Amino acid sequence: MKDSIINNEADFIRNLAGDFPRHPRQINHLMEADAEIIRLIGTEDEFLVLKTDGIHEEIREGLYDDPYLVGWMCITAPMSDIAAVGAQPTGILLSLTLPQHSDDKWLRQFKAGINAACRTYNTYVLGGDTNFGHAFSVSATAVASIKSHRPLLRSGARHGDYLYATASLGLGNAYAYYRLFDSSIEIKYQPIARLAESGVIAKYASACIDTSDGLFPALSVLSEINKVGFDLTVPLQDLLHPSILPLKDHSGLPAWMFMAGPHGEYELLLTVPEKVNDEFQRACEGSILQPLFLGKIIDNETILFSSESLKVQCHPAAIANLFSESNGNIQSYFERLLKQHQHWINT
Repeated sequence: MKDSIINNEADFIRNLAGDFPRHPRQINHLMEADAEIIRLIGTEDEFLVLKTDGIHEEIREGLYDDPYLVGWMCITAPMSDIAAVGAQPTGILLSLTLPQHSDDKWLRQFKAGINAACRTYNTYVLGGDTNFGHAFSVSATAVASIKSHRPLLRSGARHGDYLYATASLGLGNAYAYYRLFDSSIEIKYQPIARLAESGVIAKYASACIDTSDGLFPALSVLSEINKVGFDLTVPLQDLLHPSILPLKDHSGLPAWMFMAGPHGEYELLLTVPEKVNDEFQRACEGSILQPLFLGKIIDNETILFSSESLKVQCHPAAIANLFSESNGNIQSYFERLLKQHQHWINT
């Protein structure tokens, strides 16, 4: 391992946006939260929260071609980031680019997905912008607020903290594998942003991030921001979503690949200080939040995990960077995952 390894995506964002002016009342630094958080004038505990998200790559690569899913995901993606900072949504602004001659049936299903997501998250389409172009494109900006509690940030994780997820993992990558490599075993995919769970999380978590890019990319960001590592004491195969198991057995792929990203399952990943962990567990009893224990935070910037018979120690960015090192080429990325797995077996 090399101490100089960094998260490539985070480094790109810093180089792109690091010189932009920041609002004087914005409480999160660059990359420090899943959404942008601004303290309202004259208050100590009320915040405006904003998040813009697009699903352009997923549409371009053929992951999302069902118009209902496209509509659902264009709302769910920013809602997941809103949940990760402990906010509650006010509404959504949509930016749409439509072909000049759009298919009416496709648009009806797209709108149905949007409406279903808005009902699920108790939010509304406030307005936005519509224009025309050669290809369909959609982005959404969520407007939300936090009142009477501190915002959740990605910073704050410390040695000894417990690491949890809101539910089982790997569904996003399994769906991508099904769509792009092997359609013989269907994987159903319609993630739900964990807004309902975030109320309990905000009371106890020291840090939080969503897994929209997968488990290992999320861990890489948490590691880089907090200068910590992770001992994932639960074998990764025990953390997989149950619906993945037939595909896993059929493909022969190891559990860790289903958590490598870059297409995640939109769960929340949270750290809880040891001193409040028992209280957190009691608060979860009988609530909608049933956290999945993954392991603990360690001092060294490394990840320790087991996947089937394989035991791995690697830098937190090593797995997350494989996609950017493939220049976004899906086939090349998959080959790098296989090569990395073989390297770990050989060493």
